[in-house]
Amino acid sequence: MYRKLSLFALAAFLVMAFNFSPALAAKYYAAQNDFTETSVQVARYNWAQDSIEGCVYKENGVENSYYVWTKLAVQKWRQALREYTGNQEAWSFTARYVRSEAALESCDVKFYIYDTYKDFPDYPARTGAYTSVTFNEGESGLDARVYLAPLVLHGDGKTEIDLPTYAFRNSAVHEAGHVLGLGHMQSKKGYLMSPQFDFWEAKDQLPITTLELDALVDVYGTDGFD
Repeated sequence: MYRKLSLFALAAFLVMAFNFSPALAAKYYAAQNDFTETSVQVARYNWAQDSIEGCVYKENGVENSYYVWTKLAVQKWRQALREYTGNQEAWSFTARYVRSEAALESCDVKFYIYDTYKDFPDYPARTGAYTSVTFNEGESGLDARVYLAPLVLHGDGKTEIDLPTYAFRNSAVHEAGHVLGLGHMQSKKGYLMSPQFDFWEAKDQLPITTLELDALVDVYGTDGFD
């Protein structure tokens, strides 16, 4: 687990990683190759604005790497949608760091990274990462809050799990998918948007696929959130 990597080192890596030539650029989504699922549910809300601003707050003691992985989750969706639709000007979904929970309130999407699931506002009902989206009277009309932690409780209700890197990143990408309006797959596990993730069976990041992207394009079209 790379929990000791500094924010500066990670930022330097990202600058290098995303300045390759187009031939070497990362691909942000994968073709759907398992047709057990042919659709993904969508929520009853959608964003109706040019851009979505996310802000990330982390508790004292949470390492900087968790902020970077959360920011990368947002970037992954933005770039996947741009790549899939061929529209590099649309799909503006960003994330930046803020130093206090109060500073989150001016942002469209509030990402909270707590040290443990026991700090979640909905604990003990919630013991793993989750997203809450409600309607408000602000400009966007939506208030989205994402709750993440490196320490969660297994579905057995007894086993605490210190998430490995790939698992935390899966959680962050999954929850960002909910923010955009995706629901859960019917399959219990195996897909990025499945309601469960088995940390022992699957030891890699789950990709954004054409299945999830098709669902979002059906909601928004190819020109982004507005």
